[in-house]
Amino acid sequence: MLLFIYILFPTLSKAIQSYFVKFGEVKTLFEVMDALDAQLVQIDDDHKIMTNSQFCFLQNRTLFTEGQTFTLSTSDIIYEDSDLLIDMVILGNNDIYGLTINNRLFHVNINQKITNIYDINFTNYQDSLPQLIGYSQNLIFIYPNYAYQINFGDLKKQGDIKNWQSRQTRYYSEIIDFYLFSAIGQDGLEIYFVNQEYQSYNLNNQSIGLLAVDFRDFSIQKIKDSNYIIYILCKINGVIVIDLTISNEQIYSNLILKNVGPKNDGIALTINNNAFVFVAYKSKNQYYVIQFNIEIYSRKWGSVAKFNISNKILDIDVNEQFILVQGFHTHFLIYYLDKQNAIPFQLTSVKQFVLVDQNIYGTTSKYLFQFQPKIQPFQIKCFIDTDSKQIERKYKLMYRTNESWKQREFKVHFNQRSQIISIQFLFFILLIFIISILFCVTYRQCKHQRQIIKESEQLEQKIKSLPQNRASKLLMPHTFRATNTNVETRINTNNYPDENTILEKDTKIC
Repeated sequence: MLLFIYILFPTLSKAIQSYFVKFGEVKTLFEVMDALDAQLVQIDDDHKIMTNSQFCFLQNRTLFTEGQTFTLSTSDIIYEDSDLLIDMVILGNNDIYGLTINNRLFHVNINQKITNIYDINFTNYQDSLPQLIGYSQNLIFIYPNYAYQINFGDLKKQGDIKNWQSRQTRYYSEIIDFYLFSAIGQDGLEIYFVNQEYQSYNLNNQSIGLLAVDFRDFSIQKIKDSNYIIYILCKINGVIVIDLTISNEQIYSNLILKNVGPKNDGIALTINNNAFVFVAYKSKNQYYVIQFNIEIYSRKWGSVAKFNISNKILDIDVNEQFILVQGFHTHFLIYYLDKQNAIPFQLTSVKQFVLVDQNIYGTTSKYLFQFQPKIQPFQIKCFIDTDSKQIERKYKLMYRTNESWKQREFKVHFNQRSQIISIQFLFFILLIFIISILFCVTYRQCKHQRQIIKESEQLEQKIKSLPQNRASKLLMPHTFRATNTNVETRINTNNYPDENTILEKDTKIC
């Protein structure tokens, strides 16, 4: 039976690798759930690859963007792309603040689903776009030469930040532990003491120990109280790593590494919780992201992976699962743990996204979107544009998983009726067949057992009807143990060895 199943199963497996497609439909044959990369080719009867593949194609992985939608404006005057998002921050777990190019500030509470719109006016500073950063209940609008603060706990507490330093250029800014860090290009990195009326310290090329710097982006990793590791993207020295200690309003810096990665092609930098560093680059017309592993204490670094991007990169962000690459209209998601290729996606008129934990947030002029990305795997789809002829084609799918490259061959019949029984039905028939055989075998065994018992009972009845002599007793001893308790007979029986007992008693009988 096992041999029969072993022989039959490969035959069934080969038989089900056929699919049927009729005119007028685009049919999805199957999905490749675990594929990270894939290629579909047409083959001939000798399994050789044909150059012109027809009728079937491989649909790449796509991204689901289903989630919650919050209405920011119901005005018919405002169109989807008439007001672009400049920046967005999330305070706590529920409050989202966003600033648009038309000086609209919106506030969305996710739990209560409440939306508020505020009109603000920075008419004197329209020559540049601000960055929006937040801490506690405060929002700060940062310009190169100006900063404005609003306290949403007390709206009366708002106004200019008095000690803000005017700079020609100001790139990325971030607050951590009431210290505001701001990249200011060739002037280095500014550090403001928020609780000390924004008194500032300038970390420039001289204090760091470099001939020249041009800081564009950075990320901060907190080691312990008042001790930080700062990864800075420099247009002159590549990525540099600084050990920074802040104590009693004094700042101590130590340059750990420089010239990490390409020196002058960097666009954006970010890190994840495991301190992997991700940097976006542009080299000529090629955009890509490199994942670095930087060992602070041994002062060593190396590249872990490189991900090519087919469109322009504006910014990147990362969590523990994927990299969010922001472009103009097309954006990308990279599941870097599996070394997957970049997955492109678009979402109506959304131009900018913010990644917080597992959620991605984006806005249009009228709506705020919140979603968690989900992947639609590779799909094999087939169609035929004529019903005048019957066609049969063979294909080979080659795909990469986490373990290795795999392949699968299948046949597609166009405009033909299926003559092949489905796999479910075949296994059902096989199961019924096996159960029937087992039932027959069991029935025959039970019948045979009943016959043995019946014959034994008949034999026992015959023996009971015989005179109770030595031979009959030895033939069926248990019968007489149950009905006869003659002690002398038992003793006499035990006095004879088994091999001689019957012979000697027969002699005496004679």
